[in-house]
Amino acid sequence: MVGMITVTDNDAGKNGQVTLNIQGSAPFKVQNSYKNYYTLVVNGPLDRERASEYNVTITATDEGTPPLSSTSVITVHVSDVNDNAPRFPEPVINVYVKENSQIGAVIHTVSAFDPDVGDNARITYSLLESSKSIPVTSMININSDSGDIHSLQSFNYEEIKTFEFKVQATDSGVPPLSSNVTVNVFILDENDNSPGILAPYSELGSVNTENIPYSADAGYFVAKIRAVDADSGYNALLSYHISEPKGNNLFRIGTSSGEIRTKRRMSDNDLKTHPLVILVCDNGEPSLSATVSIDVVVVESA
Repeated sequence: MVGMITVTDNDAGKNGQVTLNIQGSAPFKVQNSYKNYYTLVVNGPLDRERASEYNVTITATDEGTPPLSSTSVITVHVSDVNDNAPRFPEPVINVYVKENSQIGAVIHTVSAFDPDVGDNARITYSLLESSKSIPVTSMININSDSGDIHSLQSFNYEEIKTFEFKVQATDSGVPPLSSNVTVNVFILDENDNSPGILAPYSELGSVNTENIPYSADAGYFVAKIRAVDADSGYNALLSYHISEPKGNNLFRIGTSSGEIRTKRRMSDNDLKTHPLVILVCDNGEPSLSATVSIDVVVVESA
């Protein structure tokens, strides 16, 4: 029952007998309860999210000749029940975070919508632990009201490249309803690692020595510098250069291979010892580098 309606007609007999009808289409009907008392009742499904109120036009008509009538409009407000769970715009969210970002930075904000009203639409957010070995709550937290996700550490791409967790949005209705969204976090590599020279050569201030015969032809293999970079992609793409070819320039190095070879045959005017400084650069922005020193000594026989 929506409400009671009272109708009065001061005439006698049929002139005072009244019938009520609802005009137009509405999910309600009128029932006679007792004499001139009527009840307005629901006669169809109600969905507040589609129609939050109805203006019900009721006409009362007597049975006189000619019949007389009057009309009244009753506004019916549909109250809300918690019949909608919060909704995320998409089931999966991909988030990209630069490594070495500031601790406490907001890496993403999740937002869900609830078509209900009042407490039924008031949403709080929480983290759901994943099945991985590292607790997600050690890496991030979430503001339960705003949905802001904050980092709890400065991520290192070389240690963790991606992780996944779920966020649950719960309304404040009775009973509360909830839904989840999966969040994939991808750590983006920054050029924060310099190239590292591999054995047998060292970049720690020592000078390495290689011997070549005086009779070496052009293209003679002297040494191969090898290096690695802990970064990825272009940040780990290395190139090799001779930065200090002191004395006569007798040597060249493969930019991508790191192989040092002679450019020509030796002559009597050439130095017996050729100090070379090899520069290894990555392709990051800005570029990082490492150096290794090699003394190439010319000997009479290899």
